[in-house]
Amino acid sequence: MASFKYSALDHDNVLRNGILEAIDRDSAAKTLVRQGLRPVDIRRQPQTAAGGLGLKFRFGRQKLKRNDIDFFTNQIGLLLKSGLSLDAALRVMKNHSAKPEFQEFVAELGQKIKEGKSFSQALSEYPYFSPMYINIVRAGEEGGILPAMLSRIAGYQATFQELSQYIISASIYPLFLLAVGLVAIVILLTTILPRFEILFAGMGQQLPGHVAMLMATAKTIGAHPLLALLLLTGPPAALICYFKTPEGRERFDYLSLKIPVIAGFVRSLETTRIFRTIEVLVNNGVHLAMALKISSGVAGNIEYRRLLNQATQALKEGKRIGGKLGEARLFPELATELLAIGEESGRVGEMCGQIADHFEGELKLKIKRLTALVEPIFILLIALVAGYVVISMLSVILSINDIAG
Repeated sequence: MASFKYSALDHDNVLRNGILEAIDRDSAAKTLVRQGLRPVDIRRQPQTAAGGLGLKFRFGRQKLKRNDIDFFTNQIGLLLKSGLSLDAALRVMKNHSAKPEFQEFVAELGQKIKEGKSFSQALSEYPYFSPMYINIVRAGEEGGILPAMLSRIAGYQATFQELSQYIISASIYPLFLLAVGLVAIVILLTTILPRFEILFAGMGQQLPGHVAMLMATAKTIGAHPLLALLLLTGPPAALICYFKTPEGRERFDYLSLKIPVIAGFVRSLETTRIFRTIEVLVNNGVHLAMALKISSGVAGNIEYRRLLNQATQALKEGKRIGGKLGEARLFPELATELLAIGEESGRVGEMCGQIADHFEGELKLKIKRLTALVEPIFILLIALVAGYVVISMLSVILSINDIAG
């Protein structure tokens, strides 16, 4: 990701400047368009050395965390519901916050509003707020129901936060188990096997080929731990770096939809994320075409982004999007059929909510089953490796005893 400084016109033809993160210049331009802006000038920010002013500024723009934004959304909604004006609500939040970075953010926001900018315009100048967030706030401002809209956003954020926490929690134990197993194997190879090497050397017997290779591997790891670590972590690190490039990311997204087990998780996750976003936007007065456009930015897989952009264009041409989304077979058939029913009955938002609920439950069930399967597989693999080492050593010792006897 790189930083781009931009100048763009909003819907009131007011020139706005800012900085955003994007893969390249084209991606930055698309992000601005999704935010309802017309790019005038986009320039890549030069990278600066550590401790330089540029790095300090970048850190200053990225110092708020997701929890801070969730807290901000909940608190500003509650304060506005209690009857306070937006300016007063921001002032209260600033005075009662113990975090300097949050105080600075709220103060800047209040200053922008005093300068005549709307709440949605002020928020759009920060990278913490997605196009969906900005559009719902704008709809709340135009309809005079901003507190209710902020409550909807808070609910949306809570739903995805719960799903993210569920995935992380389900992954902790298998990853911990794998880490412990790897540490145990490394200790076995670097601490215990060298002692057997001394024993075998004193016996003067030739070791079997597989045992000699095992001893040589253990000796190499013990003598060059950094080299062994580099060989172990180098290929995965290189692969991750490649997948972070635009070409690599596109390749990864394509392959993730072709591998059977992974493809099921990607489809369920993207279906939940996209249809939940469309539900929230449509139910809050955002036009379906704009909801599709924003959802393309929410999608994590580039194949889904392309499909949603095609569906947006099809909708503008007067076509139904349910059939368009079903053509590519990226979404489950049930999801596209329910969406088509929602289009016919005029209940797109309601149907999208039902689709998101169904596939969120399906995703959680898949994660639960996978973790239940992965745990014994990890235990079995670790036991096989450790067992192979132990049995190899015992077989040599027994053979030496037989010869001595």
